[in-house]
Amino acid sequence: MERRFTAFCCLLALPCVSLAQPSPPKEAPDGFWGLFSGAPDTLPEAAADQTDMLPTGDGKTLPVDWHAAILLAVQHHPAISSSIASLESAGFSIDNASAGYLPAIKAGVTSGRQQDEGSGQIATLGLSQMLYDFGKTGGAVDRATAGYLRQQAALLAQVDSVIEQTALALNEVCRYTQQLDNARKQVRALQDILRLTQLRATAGASTRVDPVQAQARVEAAEAQQQESEIKLRQAKYHLQALLGQPIADRPLATPLDLQPLIRKLGTTLDLNRNPTILIAQADAAIASADLRSSKAQRYPTLSLEASSNKYIGDIARYQSRSQYQNVYLSLNSTLYQGGALAAQENASARALAAARETISSQKLELTDRQRSAFQSMAGLQNNISILARRLRTITETRSLYREQYLALGNRNVLDLLNAEQEISRAELDLINARRDLWAAEVTYLALAGMARDAFSINMPAVQAQRQTVKNEPYEQPFLR
Repeated sequence: MERRFTAFCCLLALPCVSLAQPSPPKEAPDGFWGLFSGAPDTLPEAAADQTDMLPTGDGKTLPVDWHAAILLAVQHHPAISSSIASLESAGFSIDNASAGYLPAIKAGVTSGRQQDEGSGQIATLGLSQMLYDFGKTGGAVDRATAGYLRQQAALLAQVDSVIEQTALALNEVCRYTQQLDNARKQVRALQDILRLTQLRATAGASTRVDPVQAQARVEAAEAQQQESEIKLRQAKYHLQALLGQPIADRPLATPLDLQPLIRKLGTTLDLNRNPTILIAQADAAIASADLRSSKAQRYPTLSLEASSNKYIGDIARYQSRSQYQNVYLSLNSTLYQGGALAAQENASARALAAARETISSQKLELTDRQRSAFQSMAGLQNNISILARRLRTITETRSLYREQYLALGNRNVLDLLNAEQEISRAELDLINARRDLWAAEVTYLALAGMARDAFSINMPAVQAQRQTVKNEPYEQPFLR
């Protein structure tokens, strides 16, 4: 458990994984926790100021903002727990490979007829120490270390994936919440027009056609409101599946402002921070270690052998000494294996070439996605400015239409109804553009390997949350 905690701490605190990283220690070294200087020991302070409440299975509530919700998802997602277990296994593989540098001690007893003197047993205690093997053991250690680094990168990729999924799910809940508010606002505005037309029709200032037209528009707006409620409910279902907890029917906090970090990153990203590239680099390191090991198999292994032997039983009476020792150097080499060594070396060389090409391919793909996300953000920002001006213009037009309809009589009710729907459509377009921009920013940060930094995912906060939230199935209804 301690090793699992240490490994996860390293991954969530460090911005990226270096392929030159040494073998992981069994325990956190001195100064390790200095990596978290300034990191909170509890949930972020901002979380306590939010009004959103997340009920848990034991009836308690946790204040959550967007940071805390993403932190909760990272803690509860089973794929991350699986990746941590795989990381632990890879760490022990390094210990297994490193044991080749240490002496091996063996003990045994042989029983039966010994020479011509009679029957008995010989107890043997032997020691074997590898002195030089031309890199066989070193290659095995390098391969295990590269495998550990690959699993680290895979865990980082899984954490980033959960962060991105949860952030986008929160964004969709926010989107449909705002859309529902806009739909309700449209219904109220059209109902006001309906009441106005009814009063004018009763007073004889207009025909009965106006109330009928207004009523049709109100019913269409109510249908749109119902559709928004369904989409919001679906978005909440998806979010609570990621959080592992039912969510309260309360408005979300204000979305996080990601623009400062986006501006800090600029237009050129360091792709070596992306876990996908780290995985490809680790695969290349594994292939390189395999190539070194296959080449080393052509050379002998020099070792020191020592043993102590003792006769037991009837045979001991016929020996001048009941115990004897051997110390000698051993040089072993496989001279021929039917071409297996050459085939293994060629296969390793081709695997290394393929791994290097994979790195280039992944960087090319990520660069294309990064440019696409950046252009999408730039386009959406311009679109938001245009939509905001359009909304101001249509709002002013509505005021003029209403004045002309009531005072001058040169506008009909269709102009009022169309103006209200245009305002609602403009607000809807503005909501979608802002939510699309935020989603593009999340994608851009994920491509940069900065998702963990953006949402302050660190192990002290995860541990604080772990002490208060149980990762258990719950029986209460999904939505409250």
